[in-house]
Formats: sequence, C-alpha cells, structure tokens
Amino acid sequence: MNKSNYVSLSGTLVKDAIIRKNDKGSDYVLFTLSVPQTGTKWYDYINCIAFNENAAIIAKSPLKGTSYRIEGRIHTSSFDKNGKKHYSTDVVAEKIEMVNRNDSDKTQKMPYLPFRCQGDC
Repeated sequence: MNKSNYVSLSGTLVKDAIIRKNDKGSDYVLFTLSVPQTGTKWYDYINCIAFNENAAIIAKSPLKGTSYRIEGRIHTSSFDKNGKKHYSTDVVAEKIEMVNRNDSDKTQKMPYLPFRCQGDC
C-alpha cells in the first residue's frame, strides 16, 4: 500500500451499510464509521467505500454498531447535481477486519455515538 496516502481507522458503523452492485456486477459497500478523536470525547464520522472481497467482509455484518478496523486510502471526487458542483472525500478500504467478536462468533454491538460538533461544522 502506498504510504503517502495511507489511512488506518478503528470505528463503529453509525448506520447499516449500503450494499450495491456497479454496472459490471461487482459488489461495493458504502458505510460511515464513527471514529473517536484522540484525547477528546468527540468523534469524527468518516465515509468509506469497499469493493469486491472487502465489500463481502462488511456485507457479512453490515449492521449499525458493528466495529471494524480498516486500512486504506483517501479518495476525493466531484460531481454536478442540479447545476451545482459537489465534492466528496471518502476512505477506500483496502484491508478490513471486524473487531469485538465474542466466543459464539456473534458481533458485540458498540453503543451508537451521536454527533457532537466542535468548532466550525
């Protein structure tokens, strides 16, 4: 993995992941992780996307509250909607690991973490 554009996150799904197929029939998953800010009680909400086998990992347990550790890269894009330009920044997950599993192989749900705006939002 290119270390000049490298992201490592551990967080909790804030809502159920959205599972889709692209035009070629390949799976991809859209999800948002709640990631605690170091040294504070605040959380960042990071939009992520996973493709193919990584999408399959999320698809096995796509429910709100499931915890994951991901490694990937930042991807920016833009699109026009109703004549206005919109921008998005997402993390493309290239390695995914589910965390917080108990002995019966069921995911332990983490509490939902509400958004707390700090500074300019």
